[in-house]
Amino acid sequence: MVTDNKSLKKYGRVFGFQVYRGIRLDKNAQQTMAIPFGLIFSIILIVVFIVIAGIAINHFLDLGEDVEVGTFYRDLQEAVDKAWNSQSSEFDFKIDLPSGITHVCFANLKEDINGESLFYSQIKNYEFYEANIFLIPPEKASGYEWDLIEHLKLEEITRTSNPYCVSVSKDLRIKKDFYDKEVIIE
Repeated sequence: MVTDNKSLKKYGRVFGFQVYRGIRLDKNAQQTMAIPFGLIFSIILIVVFIVIAGIAINHFLDLGEDVEVGTFYRDLQEAVDKAWNSQSSEFDFKIDLPSGITHVCFANLKEDINGESLFYSQIKNYEFYEANIFLIPPEKASGYEWDLIEHLKLEEITRTSNPYCVSVSKDLRIKKDFYDKEVIIE
């Protein structure tokens, strides 16, 4: 509010309120402008909280896929260990992986490649890792593209096709004969 006398000439009084060019100049006029600002600020805060909540939920869903891949590797190792510890064994292992992963491949990257070049082109970068199982396509495996499953007779598994790949829609056949020292996966 203006209080000097020169400026008062521009102002007038209407019903006891100071008015300048049709705009009411008092505390109530300022309060009516504060309500929309507070409302807009509240809406902005609500939108920010909703976006942050969406990001957090998406992160936890991605963690669920990571856990699913890790659980697959652990369960497969346990199934192989179960067959390896028995005198002879033969059973099916259900492949349970996140959507987007199409094949599970077993490969001996230290030997000659004689399988499908499409699968090999996706796992050849892991040649220097100590690994024998790979998920195809690797980018859908959430950072768990490969692992090492112990007690596998890899030479036998990859004899006809290296890498040996199985579609995730099928089951793995885990078997160990009486005189075998290691487990074969078909």
